[in-house]
Amino acid sequence: METLEVVPDPVSLVESMRSVGYSVEAAVADIVDNSLSAGASTVRIQYDASENPFVAILDDGKGMAPDELTNAMRHGSSNPVDQRGTDDLGRFGLGLKTASLSQCRKLTVISSKAGTITARRWDLDVVRETGRWLVVVPDELEFEKMPMFTRLRAQDSGTLVVWQDLDRLTAGARDVQKEMTSKMAPLLEHLALVFHRFTQKEGLHSAVSITVNGMSLPLRDPFLASNQFRQELEGQTIRHDRGTVEVSPFVLPPISRLSEEEIETAGGRDGLRGTQGFYVYRGRRLVIWGTWFRLVPKHEFYKLTRVRVDIPNSFDDLWALDIKKSAAYPPDAIRDRLKRLIPHFAEKSRKAIVYTGRRSGKNTEVVPLWDRFEPKHGSFSYQVNINHPLIAKLCESMDADQQRHMETVFEHLAVSLPYDQIYADMCSDKPQDADNQIDHLVDMARIILELTGLDVAKVLGIDPLARFPTMHEAIKVRLADV
Repeated sequence: METLEVVPDPVSLVESMRSVGYSVEAAVADIVDNSLSAGASTVRIQYDASENPFVAILDDGKGMAPDELTNAMRHGSSNPVDQRGTDDLGRFGLGLKTASLSQCRKLTVISSKAGTITARRWDLDVVRETGRWLVVVPDELEFEKMPMFTRLRAQDSGTLVVWQDLDRLTAGARDVQKEMTSKMAPLLEHLALVFHRFTQKEGLHSAVSITVNGMSLPLRDPFLASNQFRQELEGQTIRHDRGTVEVSPFVLPPISRLSEEEIETAGGRDGLRGTQGFYVYRGRRLVIWGTWFRLVPKHEFYKLTRVRVDIPNSFDDLWALDIKKSAAYPPDAIRDRLKRLIPHFAEKSRKAIVYTGRRSGKNTEVVPLWDRFEPKHGSFSYQVNINHPLIAKLCESMDADQQRHMETVFEHLAVSLPYDQIYADMCSDKPQDADNQIDHLVDMARIILELTGLDVAKVLGIDPLARFPTMHEAIKVRLADV
């Protein structure tokens, strides 16, 4: 068999690889992956858009010896089909180089290990001038001037990555500082979500400190583990020749039981509706989120559903994980299992959103103000519950004609409900102001107590007070103070 060796042109290939499609936040996240794989407990990210713009990422991981660093600078430094440690967040051996050079023309990596500090640099101008895959070895006087180098030298070990000559990050900008600040704006939020399981203690894993220009990442938890009204549904383990996929479904509490801070923590800038669906983690690192993989459309009734899917890195090719680790798609066998689970998850979410005070066979203590009726499949209506204590008390004071007039008013109310506007308001993800809400509920409780003569426990089971169980203790305290 005749063969010919066709060696790629370094200049053309490097310039082409720069256009793989990294956003700046995805590029930084790829560097943080390397830090976490190296066992770092602290990752510091700094950027500056002043006279000499740069982005620098410093970790306190195990660091690299000279030969290890040289190999790390090689394009394709690891084979994606090789078996790796379970905590290894890399895959192609391209992330450090491709992610960095997608934003800059000069990538310098300085690493400290066993008392030795080593530096290597990709300078695309050198590659262009020589037409060869040449890595620069900076001298000590040069790399000592790098941002955050003094911090690296003070550590026992670690690695410092510095981006300079930020041509892609500041391309076409009249005001470089303004442009860079604008492009770096999503970084904090992106890292907070992608690495939220690393920045909090989880099992045997200690929390990792990640900062951006001295600011710690904000707390993000798509599953609101600290909220007592969150529902954790029965999970499943999907077994495969390559390993196991752990599926853990959750239903968030309804909007009325969430604070503004919790809504921000769970939904971030995309809101609750935009972030419903599967959350795929590879080695605890969030890869893709807020998607149903086109198995079902996003829906208002599903917006409280979050399904955590943990996959091992041995599944990378099966999940079609891309080089940026920002896209993945389940193989058919797993996709079919997930599809069968969705109706169960979604139904729980729908029940959490639908008016919680409505009477059902499992909850006969709550007295609703409105009853829902389904005269036939696919149609429904809401009618005032005439057995509600306030309605019943009012009717007792009326004669027969007045009661008929009242029933007519209720019928008109039922057919005049502004369903479209109510639906639009439900989609807003905005809870009522807590201070004003508690005042209003306390006043309402006092009125019901006076009119009905019921005790406090029964009054709190009447609609609309029954909708706000988290406020019942506060209402009792306020009522007792009178």
